[in-house]
Amino acid sequence: MYKYDKAKMVDDLKQMRLDSGMSQKALGQRIGLSRETIVAIENKYPGAIATLEMDTVKLWFRACKGKADPSILLRFKNGLIAFFGV
Repeated sequence: MYKYDKAKMVDDLKQMRLDSGMSQKALGQRIGLSRETIVAIENKYPGAIATLEMDTVKLWFRACKGKADPSILLRFKNGLIAFFGV
């Protein structure tokens, strides 16, 4: 079975941001986080990963999904389903 964890989720979130052409600062402003927090999440700082909330993930996804690679979006969605066992 496919193992999807927060580290893989963060990789997908970062790739979605890159695909969307959004800077860390622009994404942060759009979803209500500082650029520094976006950097900490994308660099997988333990404190940032441990406190990553589903609401933040949802906002990040919505902000980037329009231009993100469809294969990344699909992996992300399937990963979340596997992660939560739905």
